[in-house]
Amino acid sequence: MTQLRSQKDRATQLLQKGKLTAALDEFRQALQAEPGDQSVRQKVAEILAHQGRVDEAVEVYAEAVRRYAEQGHFFKAVALSRVILALEPTHQLALQLLAELYASRQGVALPKSPIPRVQGTGSAPQASPPRSASSPIPLAYVQLVKAAPVQAPAPTPAGLPAPQGELPLIPLFSSLTPEEFVAVLAGAVEARTFPPQKPIITEGEPGGAMYAIAQGVVSVWRGGQRVAELEEGAFFGEMALLSGASRMASVVAETEVVVLEFAREKMDDIIARYPGVLAGLEQFFRERLLVNLVRANPLLQPLTDPERAQLAAAFHSCGYAANEVVVEEGGVGEGVFLLLRGSCTTSHLAPGECACPDLVEGDAFGELAALTEVTAPLRVMARSPVQALRIAAGDFRSIVMANPEVNRRVRQLAGERLTRQAQLELMAHPA
Repeated sequence: MTQLRSQKDRATQLLQKGKLTAALDEFRQALQAEPGDQSVRQKVAEILAHQGRVDEAVEVYAEAVRRYAEQGHFFKAVALSRVILALEPTHQLALQLLAELYASRQGVALPKSPIPRVQGTGSAPQASPPRSASSPIPLAYVQLVKAAPVQAPAPTPAGLPAPQGELPLIPLFSSLTPEEFVAVLAGAVEARTFPPQKPIITEGEPGGAMYAIAQGVVSVWRGGQRVAELEEGAFFGEMALLSGASRMASVVAETEVVVLEFAREKMDDIIARYPGVLAGLEQFFRERLLVNLVRANPLLQPLTDPERAQLAAAFHSCGYAANEVVVEEGGVGEGVFLLLRGSCTTSHLAPGECACPDLVEGDAFGELAALTEVTAPLRVMARSPVQALRIAAGDFRSIVMANPEVNRRVRQLAGERLTRQAQLELMAHPA
């Protein structure tokens, strides 16, 4: 092990001195001794690309994609697939492998096209014209992902059913057919790097893209306060795919970060050619907004993953014109809403009541009235044209109240409210 470590150090020193051929020989020997070291594998690919040996570089990168994908590191595999496409735009085997592993099990599988395991050099699955060493590809162009020791597969995201097999289901992607899957990866995703302390999105600015973290850690800031930390596999900025509304938070790189960028315009182009992607996006937003709803409402936190998936599937799209009343104060709670696009005002009909905050994209409302079967405490009116997801109050209760712990919490809350109401009436009308 000490000898192997010395060999890696020697290879790194040769690379820093610009002695690429000697460094490549050392890294190849180290990779042969330790095939599971992804950092060494990527160094081999980077040097080959810098020397203009594109076919060989693509082959080595493809092996790294295969290993990351089969170990559950989906986003790292996607980032390296984008490196491959930058080197060889016609190369599709890496994307097809990812589709075979992670696309919807309900779709028609692509023809099997396994990426060969790399033993040495050799020809890439799809050859490209050779490039001379006199016109090398800059190392910075291909160093998108710095390999780290392989960790266990990422856990299944909240709101999704359990994975089939050992690989996790990936939000959005695992609902797409293989053809749609490849189209999104090839046409709508870009890999971008950010150094530590560099803002990725800024609160208040218009949103134009969603991001997924392939590597590194980011922090989330709202109103100058740090509110969360996100790691590999997390999405953020997803509301930008629905509208160009201002960002509700800032996201800053804490470490060196590699993100996958999904630009709204590119996604719109994909949807125009593959309408099924829109259904996948709608399912994705249901799951994401449901996670926010559960996180914000302690009553719903005991729901199991299957119950959350059932609840997400029961929401349906609805729309309201500007100034249209969505929920009337004092009316029976008719549904639970997840706001996708637009904003709503909330108010009391009686004069002199305290001001109420507006509802914006990503907010939920109506769940408490639906659960406790009480009248709506506020009027909710569309400030602008609104698109939302809605579930009828009865359907919401039947799914949620089937969970014994949620049932107990709701009944306890309803009892407390009835007691407080009785006490208020007694104070207003003493005997």
